[in-house]
Amino acid sequence: MRAEVPLVSEREAIDFRSIDNFRAPSGDFERVSVTVPIRRHTYALRAPGDSMVSATGDSFPAGSLLVVEPELEAQPGDYVIAHTPGGEITFKQLVRDGAELQLRPLNPRYPQKPLGDSVVIGVVRELTKRFR
Repeated sequence: MRAEVPLVSEREAIDFRSIDNFRAPSGDFERVSVTVPIRRHTYALRAPGDSMVSATGDSFPAGSLLVVEPELEAQPGDYVIAHTPGGEITFKQLVRDGAELQLRPLNPRYPQKPLGDSVVIGVVRELTKRFR
């Protein structure tokens, strides 16, 4: 049997602890089938913007369905969801640059930025496409 997780908004992703996959679904969430093992707070989120679109290698077009695991510790090289001090959600690759962690976009039109005061709130475990 395939597991399903709720598709949440960026605001709901910030408050991921309100998601509980081990209780009866609450709210009116669309559900997304996943192939990775899920934990209590696993959720799906649409990829925001085009900063993770690349002409080569991994690419995540805007609107792609990302399966996010907030209970997994992020490691350099992981694709992550971060909550910025300005209250926004960003999707980038976590990389180490010397002693500093950075958020790196795959699209070369966007700059790499220090993680700084942003908080990683989830590790992307799976990319799913849905056409209709």
